[in-house]
Amino acid sequence: MLDVRVAEGVDPEALVGFVERLAGSGRGGPAVRAATARIVADVREGRAPAGLRTLTRALDSPVPARSPEDGDEPGTLTDVVAAEPLIVLSDTEPAELARALADLTGYGMRILLTGAQAERLAAVRGALPEAVAGRVVDRLPALQASELRRLRRLLATVGADRSARADQQLPPESALPAPADVAACCMRAARTVDGAEAGEARIVPGLLRDLDADRRAAVTQVARCVLDKLDALGRSPDADRLRDVVGRLVHGGLRAEFESLQGLAARQRDDRAGLAASGPRVEVVEALPEGGGDTIRRYLDFLDNGGRSRSYFRPQEQKDAEPLLRSFRVDGEVPQHYDEVLTIAHHLHLAQRDDEIARLCSVLGLPIPRSADELPALTDALDTVAAAARSVGAIRHDVLFLQQDSPVSVPDLAAAERVARAIVDYDDHGDPAEATAELERLAEGCESAVPLGAMAPEHTAAVEALRQHDPQAYDTAIGELGRARREVSDRHELDRLLGELAGTHRGLARAWATDAAHGVPGFGLLRVARSDDLLGALPPADSADLVVVLGSGALQADGLLLTAAAPRMLAVVGDEPRAESSGTTLLEVLNQASARFLRSTGVQPDEKPGTPGEVVVPAVPPASSVPVQAGPVEESSSPAVPAPRTSSPPADADADRRPSTLSAMAPAARQAAPVTRRDA
Repeated sequence: MLDVRVAEGVDPEALVGFVERLAGSGRGGPAVRAATARIVADVREGRAPAGLRTLTRALDSPVPARSPEDGDEPGTLTDVVAAEPLIVLSDTEPAELARALADLTGYGMRILLTGAQAERLAAVRGALPEAVAGRVVDRLPALQASELRRLRRLLATVGADRSARADQQLPPESALPAPADVAACCMRAARTVDGAEAGEARIVPGLLRDLDADRRAAVTQVARCVLDKLDALGRSPDADRLRDVVGRLVHGGLRAEFESLQGLAARQRDDRAGLAASGPRVEVVEALPEGGGDTIRRYLDFLDNGGRSRSYFRPQEQKDAEPLLRSFRVDGEVPQHYDEVLTIAHHLHLAQRDDEIARLCSVLGLPIPRSADELPALTDALDTVAAAARSVGAIRHDVLFLQQDSPVSVPDLAAAERVARAIVDYDDHGDPAEATAELERLAEGCESAVPLGAMAPEHTAAVEALRQHDPQAYDTAIGELGRARREVSDRHELDRLLGELAGTHRGLARAWATDAAHGVPGFGLLRVARSDDLLGALPPADSADLVVVLGSGALQADGLLLTAAAPRMLAVVGDEPRAESSGTTLLEVLNQASARFLRSTGVQPDEKPGTPGEVVVPAVPPASSVPVQAGPVEESSSPAVPAPRTSSPPADADADRRPSTLSAMAPAARQAAPVTRRDA
């Protein structure tokens, strides 16, 4: 790729001066003046032509000749043009040059074939192979450079088979569901609830599907309540015992015992808490004999009914109770007064209630509280069991009557839990059967998006993935459909650009389309124009890749203004009379720029001298350098022209074929640039 910057050390004004010296070193004329004005304007606007910049760099720092030992000599003119921007070709017949130009256009080179003599141009044009006649144009395409690049790129990528999808239609993007939605639907269709694959829960989705929204919401709320209560049981240390109690309560077993225990435990919790907070402290000194509690309660009843305790002539109730009361201490004292007797009676009542709670716990299979501190936990567990039992009972009732003709029996707690989970799962994730039906609807809608028989393979793959419930395959098919749309879009754009090109260059459009169909690697063209016509109307940048100048031996240095037409120049030397040498001929300047000199279009480094492809030294008469100002100069005041670069130097030649001095044609530099080897 050519460097788009001006050569190092050369400012635009220096380059303008170089162009003006080139223009003044020849015959002049309207065409040269028009080219000079155009080039100067481009340089001052920062658009220095690439070919002209290449020439200035070559003149500023020419490279030494390379020998065959370097191992990088190209073998054909195509290789040389790819490696060298400045080439001189001699001893080549029109037919041979025509074949070489045909090859270059086949590799995508856009070539300007020019010269001063129309008969030479006609001879080369007439010798072109018939297969490339369509690539020959009299004017460059009117397409913008960006559109022409796009056209050539499309020809290379999709032009080989422009009718590949002529009988296919691609569905609109709106007809294809989003891959994320399809993946979610496939997950719903593949869902199974733990325990719902068999038993009662298996038919629940079918029952819920036909319910109205309000009824289904109510059943779902009950199911969520069941799961919440059972989850609360599961967090209890005695989860298994509590679940067993719930299961028995659901079927009506031990309901009286459970309700009695629930009431006693709640009252005992409150009474124990109140006594501990504000009641007198009771201590048991020794155990009461059997029936002792009844004796103390009879004494309390005696006092409540108006009896009085006496020191003398004590009533029988007092005589019986006083020995028993000495087994207790109330706040450290033996109970004697009414309040103290009442406290002892209350204490005995609580102890009796503890015994009943322990009995009921044993009957229900629940842990017996060992102290008053464990009563809150027992009451909470009993409340949780009661709530769970009520919820399970409700769901058993609701599910049984979901559908009159399809009753669902819930025989035990495990079945109730399975049914509840199936109901909640249906509400959270939907019905797998509905998801399956939704996928089938999506597949039918996708399939009907195009007429029957016009489906593309990628479209068929997307429909099949929907029916197979394969989200990954569907995502892949959608990606392929995206590529297919870009393909179709590229083909439409290619047809449009080819149509625009055919409006002005029908033969070139047909030739490029044929090249694309046969896999020709490039899409080049060949414009034939006289040099005055080309200089008078220089093509814009990026319109051509190579300018081929016929009859270069007769041209003065102003012919190098043609380098502004393309980044590369091929100067063809024939049997034309050589231009009078004054250091200003085109060949002399190219020699000083170390241009590659070739004989014939087939370069083979290992061929013997004199055979086709040999690199030769053309006969260049002595010349003097171009003066700083335009116009003729004295021949005696100019230095001798150094020998041109060759690929096979004689054995006694110096290794360095660099000119002894920098060309006077080179633009003035701000500072002396170092002499370095220039890569091709």
